[in-house]
Amino acid sequence: MDIKYIKKIFKLGTPVAVQNGLFCIFAMFIARIIASFGEIPIAVQKVGSQIEALSWMTAGGFSTAVSAFVGQNYGAKKWDRIYKGYFTSLSAVIVLGVFTSLLLILGAKPLFSIFIPDPKVIPYGVDYLRILGYSQLFMCIEICTAGAFNGMGKTMPPSINGVILTGARVPAAIILSKPNLLGLNGVWWSISISSILKGIVLLIWFITLLKTKKTSKDDNYMRLGLFRK
Repeated sequence: MDIKYIKKIFKLGTPVAVQNGLFCIFAMFIARIIASFGEIPIAVQKVGSQIEALSWMTAGGFSTAVSAFVGQNYGAKKWDRIYKGYFTSLSAVIVLGVFTSLLLILGAKPLFSIFIPDPKVIPYGVDYLRILGYSQLFMCIEICTAGAFNGMGKTMPPSINGVILTGARVPAAIILSKPNLLGLNGVWWSISISSILKGIVLLIWFITLLKTKKTSKDDNYMRLGLFRK
């Protein structure tokens, strides 16, 4: 047992562990709010989240690949390869996100009807898929970018972003789900809006980091007289 490596592992793993643990807690609070509307919304959320897996599970695969690729090149200080690799992967998940967004928004009714054909339930399912459909692109961006951060050993930024904005779903859901506002759809909008914000914030954060590193690298070239256009 090497204490130095144990400390390193805990430093890298703790933010992600805390984020995942709190995500489950926030999800239970959201489930409690959904349950107050009856059994149909519970079924809708359960089935709808499984349909959503088409995007977030696929994006998770890209995230794993990006993490490995970035980690390899981060160790070698090859920032150009990190830059190209990240944006190539980002392009792929953007295509995935646009496809799933269009699928959920435009094909909500026939898609949900496959799993629950009950006419009383379908309208609820259509609302869920369409509202969550607007966030699929940004969710894919967030997952891919989190993998890039993790590959650089910077697990804190995606964890901070995830904890704060996922946690914001709870008060947002409580407020928006009031009868005089959006009702049940307010819960779905709280989830969708937070996913949109998480994708935007993390993307800006990572691009800023890349620009900072690139500027630092160019400055080093100039100091050594090796600057090339």
